[in-house]
Amino acid sequence: MRFMESIILILALVFLIGCVQPGIDLEGNQPEVTKFGAWAFKKENKDIVVIVDTELALRRKTEKYFPLSIKVANKNLESLVLDRESFFLIDENGKRYGLAAVDEIEQNYDKLTPDHKFKSQTGLMADQLQTGFELYQKADSNFFPQTQGAARVIDVVYIRWKGFMEDLIYFPMPDGGIEGKTLRIELDAVELKDPIDIPFLVK
Repeated sequence: MRFMESIILILALVFLIGCVQPGIDLEGNQPEVTKFGAWAFKKENKDIVVIVDTELALRRKTEKYFPLSIKVANKNLESLVLDRESFFLIDENGKRYGLAAVDEIEQNYDKLTPDHKFKSQTGLMADQLQTGFELYQKADSNFFPQTQGAARVIDVVYIRWKGFMEDLIYFPMPDGGIEGKTLRIELDAVELKDPIDIPFLVK
């Protein structure tokens, strides 16, 4: 009888360990990045969650510019304000790249329409229910409108408490390309104590 009880206890412990999501920092500091689906990478602390999806980036690996699908959820901050200066790409050599200018993309990149079509068909980082923020309020965000004059650019995104934003953001292609590279997004805002660094692999 005791043998069976021991087996049941061991199985229960194995089950509980398996249910713990790796990379989550219970102290609310800077956790490791966790894989989120086939293409996305997630980093979370007590205040915000950031998800970076690379599926579309890999389809644009030969272009001068490439998109990343980004999602930011505000869990505990009174508010979070993000603008074009909030996002930086850092390559394997430590070189930093700011967001491309809107007119650069409109003049030198001919994939905006298919990119937005892809986004509308697949959504960003799959269904919202899978992110756990289906009850959060979505903030208006449009850093790079689909076509020139089709919609206004929204350069400053206000994310309320229990709100989120999702958008496509574009960077210049780094030296050496992106395929097989470990890159990083640095997200910063006045409301954050420290910038959040999100490593991801384009593969």
